[in-house]
Amino acid sequence: MPKEFIRIVTEDTVEMITDDTLREMKSHGTADFPFQYYSETFDWNRRESIEWHWHNEIEFVHVLDGMIECHIGEQYICMKTGDARFINSGVIHRYQAPESCKQSRCQFSDIIFSPELIAPSSSAIYRKYVQPVVTQGQPFLLLHGTEAWERKTLECYQMVQEICQSEQDLTELRIQIGISELWLYLAPQLKKADTEQQLNKHIVTQARLRMMMQFIADHYTERISLDNIASAANISKSAALRCFRAGMQVSPVGYLNDYRLNRAKELLISSHSTVSEVALAVGFDNVGYFDRVFKRAFGITPKQFAKQNIVY
Repeated sequence: MPKEFIRIVTEDTVEMITDDTLREMKSHGTADFPFQYYSETFDWNRRESIEWHWHNEIEFVHVLDGMIECHIGEQYICMKTGDARFINSGVIHRYQAPESCKQSRCQFSDIIFSPELIAPSSSAIYRKYVQPVVTQGQPFLLLHGTEAWERKTLECYQMVQEICQSEQDLTELRIQIGISELWLYLAPQLKKADTEQQLNKHIVTQARLRMMMQFIADHYTERISLDNIASAANISKSAALRCFRAGMQVSPVGYLNDYRLNRAKELLISSHSTVSEVALAVGFDNVGYFDRVFKRAFGITPKQFAKQNIVY
């Protein structure tokens, strides 16, 4: 199997790098073959969560042993051994150990691929069978293997997994055929939203959320209010509150503070600025308040954090 298509991942090697709108910056596969297979293991005693992120690629995860909880908006999807889950392009999500989980480790495999792996965007196949799912299909789907189409989909996934784990000729072609067959069973189900109204609501929420996150990324150093954040998406303050709660279970101001605190951590590590200078640089005009919210979030004061991470 070509090394560029397979990754063995443990909790010590995972690093979620995102841009200002939480889009994952990591490339999956290569420019001429946008596909990646991952075999992953997480120790929940050492890693509490994989934080909020999204990517343009489609993701399909299969739990091999243990449990994992996926958060998508207000949905909490608990996946157990044997379960699989599809996440659509552009959907913001995160992972963590379920509260009821007694096992410390979770093993799972996943494939992440560009929708254009199935067919070029200029083709009739893409226009008829891929684009409607990516732009208007369900944001996610959980498969337990209880229905015939679920079993067929899982068989296709396992076939792709076997190709990834073995040395075979025509690897890329075999993977592309396997993904297309998986899509054959999966796509009709993804077009079946509970209601068109619910689906449209999700699409609008995701779009508004990204606009407001981008505004925060561009203006976090300034004094900005809930009104300013809501205006970035041309919605009311109450709509902005609902949007953030539905998409990330946090308020807009809570997200703004979290964003500022994470930027503050970067400055405390990379610069020789004082705590007061860092607080002002990331938009906190009250140093005492900055100190309190930083300690509440990270368990230590900014000054203590800077001392622990000083670079000589």
